[in-house]
Amino acid sequence: MTVTLTAGQYKHLQQLSDDNNIISALAIDQRGSLKKMLAAAANKPADETTIVDFKKAVSEELTKYASSILLDPEYGLPAAKVRAPQAGLLLSYEKTGYDATEPG
Repeated sequence: MTVTLTAGQYKHLQQLSDDNNIISALAIDQRGSLKKMLAAAANKPADETTIVDFKKAVSEELTKYASSILLDPEYGLPAAKVRAPQAGLLLSYEKTGYDATEPG
């Protein structure tokens, strides 16, 4: 199957890809599960600041090794600002978690 991209679509995909046109994205759009893991690691509830600071630290340190980063708009926007200059940005748009009782 051949897909034809517009110049704009191709440009945006290039911003998410490395020099070999491979998307090697760092995915850190987790919210609920990350909050639970951080709480367990610290042995206390994780607040918004803890989650935001964690995502910022991960973004700042690891995006230099990734072509792009996937973040959530709830806690991830500050992390987007400290990503490496070459790292593209993807934002999730679904709500946190999922309901396994709903079909689809």
